[in-house]
Amino acid sequence: MVRGDLAVFPFLSVMQMFLTSGRAGRLSVDHVRGGQLWLERGEITHAEAGRLRGDHALQFMASLDAGVFTFEVDQPPPTRTMSLRRDPALRRLLEDNAAWEPLLRTFPDWNRRLRFTAKWTEAQPVTHTQYRVLNLIADSGNIRTLLERTAAPPRLVLETLKPFLLAELIEIS
Repeated sequence: MVRGDLAVFPFLSVMQMFLTSGRAGRLSVDHVRGGQLWLERGEITHAEAGRLRGDHALQFMASLDAGVFTFEVDQPPPTRTMSLRRDPALRRLLEDNAAWEPLLRTFPDWNRRLRFTAKWTEAQPVTHTQYRVLNLIADSGNIRTLLERTAAPPRLVLETLKPFLLAELIEIS
């Protein structure tokens, strides 16, 4: 078992180390944006983050900038939802990580809730995608739960909500 702190060993470096080593096992990250990744011989074969599976879970975990990780050798995946080899996996994680940076500045604490402000009106024009995402606010717990409850990619959900937050139509409580 290998254990470490992502504040000391960045997520991308940890992933590079495990993918390059060709080891098989489960990488678990304890953090509000954490989850689990299964690796086999230099490829990511499965990802889980709460209710998210596969590509959406991997995108979710690409936002990690902190947390404690544990790698358990020879832990088989419960299912196979992806087959992402080392170089494409690292390129994707690097791109996703960079794309998360502005969203994490806007939505820094995923333990907090979103709610509509007094400026919101039912006459607010929204697209179908915006409607589906905004509809989750009333029933969701925290931001993480909201991201887990939609079928859309996690980054797309926050990118959809960001203009409403900046316009003060929704707020983080």
